[in-house]
Amino acid sequence: MPSDIRTGIITKETYMESAVISYVPYILALPKRRQFDFTADKIVNKEHDVENDSVIPSFSNAEMTEINAAKVSTSSHSFNAYAKLLSLTKDLRKNPNINVQKFHDQILRQLSIQFDKSAFGGEGGNNGLIVSSDSNVHVPSSAEIPAVSGNGFNQIQKIKEIATNLNLLVNKYTASSDISVFFYGDPLLAFLGKITEGQENDVLFHIRQAFKNKNVTFVELSSLSLPSSITTNGIIVASNDLVELEHCGLPILDDDGINTEKKYYFANYQLGSVQVRPEVLGAVIKQAITFAS
Repeated sequence: MPSDIRTGIITKETYMESAVISYVPYILALPKRRQFDFTADKIVNKEHDVENDSVIPSFSNAEMTEINAAKVSTSSHSFNAYAKLLSLTKDLRKNPNINVQKFHDQILRQLSIQFDKSAFGGEGGNNGLIVSSDSNVHVPSSAEIPAVSGNGFNQIQKIKEIATNLNLLVNKYTASSDISVFFYGDPLLAFLGKITEGQENDVLFHIRQAFKNKNVTFVELSSLSLPSSITTNGIIVASNDLVELEHCGLPILDDDGINTEKKYYFANYQLGSVQVRPEVLGAVIKQAITFAS
């Protein structure tokens, strides 16, 4: 369908080719993704996994021919597949030169923010990265950043201790070398940029040092990306090769056109449900952080 002669009325294809959305979902820092058809309703995936304790190779030579066998167990997990739909209509008789690209930009920005809120907070029975009932999420005891003492280096020591422990937990549970580290909570984000007296580096520098043996993507989450129910501070460490982002589609302009009989422009938008799934125990580590008063 060619572009309409009216100023600002462009086709879906033309818009999506050149669209620059001002908000990219933070959850897309997770590189492993799997898209489902939302018409499937509830998806139950059966997983066939090798039992780690059974992977014991036998010694073999000319006289020893017995071969050990690895065991495979079956488990399942569910993902609630659905889509959210939104429609826009504009009367062309009142404003034939309407700039619909502006509306697309604004709506897709808001839908992208909503996608993040669902991905971090969980929605519709699906697990999020922060709010999750998945048994593969490891949750250490909450850690407290002490009140400032002297030049405040005691706070640096504590956060580096926390980060070092998280790195050790990754080594223990997944041994992944490619990870994503998410920080959330405004007090924690403000703390990351703090430089104590006599220090040339900020707090985030010291955290980076704790993970220096890994390929790490550090993500500071805007409060825009989180549902209002999340009011805490924390650090999430995800092993990228063992955490899957399940979804039914990122926010898109699904369809648009002009009703020539009634002379109005219409556009339909869509975003799908989303879930974060750690494939093994400790693939996601959720560390709560508090600050002493």
